[in-house]
Amino acid sequence: MPFFSVVIPTYNRARLLEVALDSVFAQEERDFEVLVVDDGSTDDTLELLARYGGRVRVLGQPNAGPGAARNLGIQEARGTYVAFLDSDDVWFPWTLATYRRVLEAEGGTSLVLGTSTLFSRVESLAGVAREPLQVLRFTDYLASAGDRTPRTACVLAVRTEALRRVGGFTPLRISGEDYDLLYRLGTEPGFAWVRAPVVVGYRQHEGSTSTSLESGYRGTRYLLEQERLGRYPGGAARRRERLEMLLYSLRHVSHWLLSQRRVDLALDLYRRGLPLHLAVPRWRYMLGFPPWAVATTVRQRVTGR
Repeated sequence: MPFFSVVIPTYNRARLLEVALDSVFAQEERDFEVLVVDDGSTDDTLELLARYGGRVRVLGQPNAGPGAARNLGIQEARGTYVAFLDSDDVWFPWTLATYRRVLEAEGGTSLVLGTSTLFSRVESLAGVAREPLQVLRFTDYLASAGDRTPRTACVLAVRTEALRRVGGFTPLRISGEDYDLLYRLGTEPGFAWVRAPVVVGYRQHEGSTSTSLESGYRGTRYLLEQERLGRYPGGAARRRERLEMLLYSLRHVSHWLLSQRRVDLALDLYRRGLPLHLAVPRWRYMLGFPPWAVATTVRQRVTGR
């Protein structure tokens, strides 16, 4: 049984996938298997993967999105931990070695989160140095609620049995599926945050702003609904910690929507999140929203129109 199962979902990114895989096979840590889940690609992804032979386990499915693709990888993983890498991102030679050092330093750690750096050209990553290890440890993920650093699946390694226990990722095509997973892993024992060294190069793309705005809105709305329905662990005793995390991301998305003049979407999130902000409470956000937007939302709550 390998220590790590590296799960890489991909869709029509053959050239970028090659760079990602090369960064995996350049790892100092060698106790791993690689699973690439082809999410119905129509380019030459399969031809590329054939060149790696037995070094890569190739799984395939009709196009269903990255969440479903990662779940197939989780289902087939043989490793003790699953480490996730997106097919357009890259690892540094020390990435898996850093994860393993952190995981083995304190037994019982369920998940470890790393730190990423943005890039658009791989050459720009040459200047990223391997800094001394800096780790913050918490009893579980919810206990890290006071830390405001953004969190994403591309810097995540999780005990395989924990991933299976919580059901993996939502298969919905939304932005924020990684946040949803982390909330559902919220009370799994042992969370480690690697603040240094940087372990992932996160590639920036030119994309459709309107599409990303809609996806961010849908994802945040989904997270709010899951909390309302009591789908996240910890019960009433841990509600404050969940809300600290959830409302921080909600505020970030709301301000982003306003900056892009999607007032309709920002207002809807404001309305949906208002009861949670009142429970915390977060007066700065509630009173700092544009006054006309607040008035509209309050009127709708009072009149139902």
